[in-house]
Amino acid sequence: MKCPFCNIDMLHGYLHCDTAIWSERKHRISTKPDSKEKYALHLEAPMMYLNQIESDCCPKCKRFIMDTSDYENNLGEI
Repeated sequence: MKCPFCNIDMLHGYLHCDTAIWSERKHRISTKPDSKEKYALHLEAPMMYLNQIESDCCPKCKRFIMDTSDYENNLGEI
């Protein structure tokens, strides 16, 4: 895959993480989204192994691209 920002070949790999959230606001204490918050990705801490999200990373500009469509979100259809 080519980086959409600098057109360099991206490296394919995995983001390894425990609990994570991508949302429209900063979370200071908890990664639990509130009922009014929109979030594109929410991962709970796994029981046995870390969450592993397939992704691509640009070695030049250090940006990641992830397909999070199979993970919990509340964005709905656009």
